[in-house]
Amino acid sequence: MVKAIANPRVETFDEQASRTTLPTFGEEAARKLGEIAVNIAARRALPIVVSVKSVHRTLFYCALEGSCADNDKWIRRKDNTVLHFGKSSLEVGTLLKRDGRTLADSGLSDEHYTGYGGGVPLRVANAGIVGVMSVSGLEHFKDHELVIETLCWHLGIPHLDGVATSSRGDPVRLKAASNV
Repeated sequence: MVKAIANPRVETFDEQASRTTLPTFGEEAARKLGEIAVNIAARRALPIVVSVKSVHRTLFYCALEGSCADNDKWIRRKDNTVLHFGKSSLEVGTLLKRDGRTLADSGLSDEHYTGYGGGVPLRVANAGIVGVMSVSGLEHFKDHELVIETLCWHLGIPHLDGVATSSRGDPVRLKAASNV
């Protein structure tokens, strides 16, 4: 069983990405990742939607009790953000906020992209980003953490129960305005 570390430490987004790099990725890994997230969420009675995609197609999708149609839209926006920027949607939002910028400043519509957390790139060693895993239905930073916890379970590594920071070391203020 993978346990959270008792004394949480701050982890950068880059460290988090490095620690959660997958050895391989395909339909089987996508199914396993999705099932882990669904099992965690079911045990906690979380009203979420889980999506695991390759860069070309959806490989796993599940909507749990209490989730809603809006969660589908948030998943799409989080996936678009991850695939466009090559970073988690939480990191993108954090960097934009830190720099006083918006998605519109990059020519992107809030209808199709988001700076809210919950979308995380799936990386394979020596291959780069091969897909995206997204969760929607909780406060956005909790969506992000559920994806990271799932990746840690899949990889058999400890889930660091700490606050992520940007690659520049700026602390992320993990407060959500809404459940996305």
